[in-house]
Amino acid sequence: MIIGPCVVVTGGPEPAVIEDAAVRVIGAHIAQVGPAGSLAAANPDDTLWPARGRVLLPGLVNTHAHLARHLARGLGLRSAADWRRYDAALSPEDVYWAVTAGLLEGVRHGVTTVCDFHRSSACLDRALPEVVAAAGKVGVRIATCYGADEDDPPAERRAALEESAGFARDLARKRSGRLHGLVGARATSLAGVETLMRESLDIAGEAHAVHVELALDITPAERWAGGIWPPGASPALWAHADRAPRGLVGALQGRGDALTATGAGALSALPRETELGWGSDAGANAPPVPDALHGWNADRRAIESHYLRLFVNGARWAAPHFGQGLGTIAPGAPADLMLVDYRPATEFTPETVLDHLWAGMLRAPVSGTMVSGEILLDNGHIVPVDEREVAARARECARRVWRRLR
Repeated sequence: MIIGPCVVVTGGPEPAVIEDAAVRVIGAHIAQVGPAGSLAAANPDDTLWPARGRVLLPGLVNTHAHLARHLARGLGLRSAADWRRYDAALSPEDVYWAVTAGLLEGVRHGVTTVCDFHRSSACLDRALPEVVAAAGKVGVRIATCYGADEDDPPAERRAALEESAGFARDLARKRSGRLHGLVGARATSLAGVETLMRESLDIAGEAHAVHVELALDITPAERWAGGIWPPGASPALWAHADRAPRGLVGALQGRGDALTATGAGALSALPRETELGWGSDAGANAPPVPDALHGWNADRRAIESHYLRLFVNGARWAAPHFGQGLGTIAPGAPADLMLVDYRPATEFTPETVLDHLWAGMLRAPVSGTMVSGEILLDNGHIVPVDEREVAARARECARRVWRRLR
C-alpha cells in the first residue's frame, strides 16, 4: 500500500519534514519513504490510500489511561472513594463496551497505542480478557494490567498482581504483536511505593514491565530515600509523576523508567529537564492541546517539551514491547500512522514544524489512522466496527452502572 501524496513529519527527537512525499507499507511495517511520484511509478500495482496533501505523522502513544472509566462521563465523580465505588460497579460486559468506546475515541484522535490501568473488583479474573477483546476488535495496540492497590488487603493485593502476571504470560505465549500485559500497582504513600515495587518486581521478574499509578498526597519537597530494587527488571512506567518527590523522580530516571503526567498544569511541579510521556488518565483519549494561557508567550523549551511528550517519550518506552522504531516514519518502523487535515499557511520545515504543532496542528481533524498496516479510520470513517452500535451498547451499560451507584 502507498500513502500519498502527503507531507511527512518523520517523528523522533529531531523530526524531518518531507514535502510531496509518500510512504509505502508492506504488511505491518513501513518499507519506503520517498517522493510520491517515484514511489507510485515504481509500484504501479500497489493499493493507494489517498492522502490528498494532508500531513502524515506517527501514531500517538497514550501512556496512562483508565479506559473502563469511559462510562463515568457526566457522573461528576471526583474523589478516590467515588472512583472505587464506580470501579466496583462494573461487570465484564460494561468493561468491554467502555473500553471499546474509549479506544474508538482515541482512533479518531490518532492514538494507536494505549497503556491501560484497570480496576473492577467485582470481576477481577474476568476483566482483562474483556479489555484485550475490545482492543483486538478495534485493532489498536494495548498494554494492560489489573492494578493492585496499596489499600487492598494483602491477599487481595497478591491476587491482583498474580492476575496481571498470569494474563501477561498468556498474551506473550500467543505472540500477538498488538496485545501486551503488564503488572499494575497503585501506591498512596511513599512507604507503599517501596512495598508495592518489591511485590510487583518479584512477580513480574524480567519478563514483564510494571505500570505504577502514583496516587500520592504529598509535595515535591518531601524527601525520598528508598528505591533499592532488584536490577535486571524491565523499565517501569510511572503515572502521575507530578505527585512524586523530586528524589523519587531522579531515582526513576536513573533506572531508565518512563514517567508520565496528565494535563499541562501538572508539569509545573516537575523539573524542566524531566522527560515525560502523555497520559489521559480517566479523561478523553486524545492528546492535550497547549494551554491557551501560554499562547504565543510560550518559550521554545515549552514547545519542544510538548512535542517530545506526545511523540517521543511514550513511544520510546513502548517500542521494546511493540516494535523498535515505534513513533517514527522510517523504513522498518511499525506502520502506526495518522493523517491530519492540516494545511499550513506559512513555511513548514524542520525549524517551524513544532510551532505549527503547538499553534494549530493538534487542533486539526484526524482523517485517517493506521495501526500495524491496517486502516482503522479512513477519511473520518471508523472501519473495523459499527461505531453507532458501540455507542448504543456503551450507553446501555452506562445506564445500568449509574443505577447501581444511586
